[in-house]
Amino acid sequence: MSEVTNTSLSQQSYNVHAGDSLIIQVSKVICILFPRGLMVSGFSDRGDLLMIRYSDYKKELPPWILDFFEHQFINEQLLSVSHKVAAVFIASDKGLVVPNLLYDQISAEKWMKKINFVEGNEIVTVHNLQEDRTNYLFAWPAAMNSLMVRYFPAAKVLPLATYQFYKPYKTENALNCCLSNDQVFATLYVNRQLYWHQVFNYQTAEDIAYHIKLLCNQHKIDSDTLSIQVTATNRTPVDVINELAQFFPNLKDGAGSVNSGDKNFTSTIYLLQQLYACAL
Repeated sequence: MSEVTNTSLSQQSYNVHAGDSLIIQVSKVICILFPRGLMVSGFSDRGDLLMIRYSDYKKELPPWILDFFEHQFINEQLLSVSHKVAAVFIASDKGLVVPNLLYDQISAEKWMKKINFVEGNEIVTVHNLQEDRTNYLFAWPAAMNSLMVRYFPAAKVLPLATYQFYKPYKTENALNCCLSNDQVFATLYVNRQLYWHQVFNYQTAEDIAYHIKLLCNQHKIDSDTLSIQVTATNRTPVDVINELAQFFPNLKDGAGSVNSGDKNFTSTIYLLQQLYACAL
């Protein structure tokens, strides 16, 4: 059995202001679960983001170590009142978008399992994207689902990419990317219509830039004018976002332009605000 020790654990935290009263003001909590980590965020009853707690463990260890997640669920103060947990977002790289006209549950799950090599210990969950008239299928560990049922039975379970399908794009062509430490969750709208969605791995900003440039070339989109919105699941990818801005003039993190060298939570705060809106 794999074990996560303190030496292999990385943690980040954010408070909107100093003081012990913040935790008392939290009325809603949302979580993001990753293959090797999680983020927990607390919001006031007005929807203001108050706190962020992020933990992950080293790549060398297996993904989805149940003891790590259960320890966090039990010991994280933001999760101590289960009914406050409004939604849990799953960062799964095994996904499939199927239009309503083509959707049949049995057939769709067969496609999903064949294309993404879904394992026997994983379940497939379906989320309907009403505005785009499609269904989003994603696979995640059945054991993690059992933990959700045990600790947060009232919480919605949604794919991390959910917010990318609900954002009201102001431009004809828009690409929305969410960066974890090693993956990109990306969704492209062309003429304000859902056009492309993919989760891919990266190591450097150049990897992401190449992927986006190739996508634009294949679909005859001008990458210099493409509106690109980038968020991050924690502070670690901020340097990558800053480097990406050198390749794409219209790239923004959060609600504004990239502030080169500013290693803060701007991209993460914006992401969590979008996820909160989806959780309502």
